[in-house]
Amino acid sequence: MKNGHGRWFAWIAGVVLLVGCGPADGEATQPGEPVEEESTPPGIPAEYLGEGEVESAAICCNVKCSGTWYGPFPSIKYDLCAKYGRYYCPQKKLTYQGHAWRSC
Repeated sequence: MKNGHGRWFAWIAGVVLLVGCGPADGEATQPGEPVEEESTPPGIPAEYLGEGEVESAAICCNVKCSGTWYGPFPSIKYDLCAKYGRYYCPQKKLTYQGHAWRSC
Protein backbone atom coordinates (compact mmCIF):
# COMPACT_ATOMS: atom_id res chain seq x y z
CA MET A 1 0.00 0.00 0.00
CA LYS A 2 2.77 2.46 0.87
CA ASN A 3 4.42 2.08 -2.54
CA GLY A 4 1.17 2.94 -4.31
CA HIS A 5 0.73 6.13 -2.30
CA GLY A 6 4.35 7.16 -2.87
CA ARG A 7 4.05 6.81 -6.64
CA TRP A 8 0.72 8.65 -6.64
CA PHE A 9 2.22 11.51 -4.60
CA ALA A 10 5.28 11.72 -6.86
CA TRP A 11 3.06 11.85 -9.96
CA ILE A 12 0.85 14.61 -8.47
CA ALA A 13 3.90 16.61 -7.34
CA GLY A 14 5.38 16.37 -10.84
CA VAL A 15 2.17 17.60 -12.46
CA VAL A 16 1.90 20.51 -10.00
CA LEU A 17 5.50 21.55 -10.64
CA LEU A 18 5.09 21.41 -14.41
CA VAL A 19 1.84 23.33 -14.45
CA GLY A 20 2.61 25.77 -11.63
CA CYS A 21 6.02 26.98 -12.80
CA GLY A 22 4.89 28.81 -15.94
CA PRO A 23 4.04 32.52 -16.17
CA ALA A 24 0.56 33.64 -15.15
CA ASP A 25 -1.98 34.60 -17.80
CA GLY A 26 -1.19 37.97 -19.33
CA GLU A 27 2.40 38.02 -18.06
CA ALA A 28 3.87 36.09 -20.95
CA THR A 29 5.40 38.15 -23.72
CA GLN A 30 4.97 37.36 -27.37
CA PRO A 31 8.10 36.55 -29.40
CA GLY A 32 9.59 39.72 -30.83
CA GLU A 33 7.74 41.92 -28.35
CA PRO A 34 10.10 44.39 -26.64
CA VAL A 35 10.50 43.92 -22.91
CA GLU A 36 10.68 47.09 -20.83
CA GLU A 37 12.85 47.16 -17.74
CA GLU A 38 10.88 48.43 -14.80
CA SER A 39 13.92 48.93 -12.57
CA THR A 40 15.50 51.74 -14.60
CA PRO A 41 14.56 55.18 -13.33
CA PRO A 42 13.04 57.57 -15.82
CA GLY A 43 15.40 60.17 -17.23
CA ILE A 44 14.99 63.92 -17.11
CA PRO A 45 12.74 65.06 -19.98
CA ALA A 46 14.61 66.98 -22.68
CA GLU A 47 12.42 70.05 -22.17
CA TYR A 48 13.89 70.54 -18.68
CA LEU A 49 17.51 70.27 -19.79
CA GLY A 50 19.33 73.30 -21.09
CA GLU A 51 21.44 73.20 -24.23
CA GLY A 52 24.59 71.17 -23.64
CA GLU A 53 23.39 69.72 -20.32
CA VAL A 54 23.23 66.01 -19.68
CA GLU A 55 21.14 63.89 -17.36
CA SER A 56 22.36 63.44 -13.81
CA ALA A 57 22.68 59.69 -14.40
CA ALA A 58 25.47 60.24 -16.97
CA ILE A 59 28.49 59.50 -14.79
CA CYS A 60 31.71 57.82 -15.85
CA CYS A 61 34.64 56.12 -14.21
CA ASN A 62 37.81 58.23 -13.81
CA VAL A 63 41.12 56.77 -12.63
CA LYS A 64 44.01 58.48 -10.83
CA CYS A 65 47.43 57.19 -11.86
CA SER A 66 50.67 58.70 -10.46
CA GLY A 67 48.92 61.94 -9.48
CA THR A 68 47.07 62.48 -12.78
CA TRP A 69 43.40 61.78 -13.50
CA TYR A 70 42.56 59.75 -16.62
CA GLY A 71 39.13 59.29 -18.12
CA PRO A 72 36.23 59.41 -18.47
CA PHE A 73 35.63 55.76 -19.25
CA PRO A 74 31.87 55.53 -19.98
CA SER A 75 31.85 51.81 -20.78
CA ILE A 76 33.08 50.76 -17.30
CA LYS A 77 30.30 49.39 -15.08
CA TYR A 78 29.76 50.69 -11.55
CA ASP A 79 31.44 47.90 -9.57
CA LEU A 80 34.43 47.59 -11.91
CA CYS A 81 35.98 51.07 -11.79
CA ALA A 82 38.63 50.23 -9.17
CA LYS A 83 39.52 46.96 -10.90
CA TYR A 84 39.83 48.76 -14.22
CA GLY A 85 42.11 51.36 -12.62
CA ARG A 86 44.35 48.62 -11.24
CA TYR A 87 44.58 47.25 -14.79
CA TYR A 88 44.81 50.58 -16.68
CA CYS A 89 47.59 52.27 -14.68
CA PRO A 90 50.19 49.47 -14.90
CA GLN A 91 49.52 49.25 -18.65
CA LYS A 92 50.70 52.89 -18.86
CA LYS A 93 53.62 52.09 -16.48
CA LEU A 94 52.01 54.29 -13.80
CA THR A 95 50.95 53.68 -10.20
CA TYR A 96 47.24 53.31 -9.42
CA GLN A 97 46.14 55.79 -6.73
CA GLY A 98 42.35 55.76 -6.81
CA HIS A 99 39.14 56.16 -8.76
CA ALA A 100 36.13 58.47 -8.79
CA TRP A 101 32.76 58.79 -10.51
CA ARG A 102 32.34 62.10 -12.31
CA SER A 103 30.07 63.45 -15.00
CA CYS A 104 30.94 62.42 -18.53
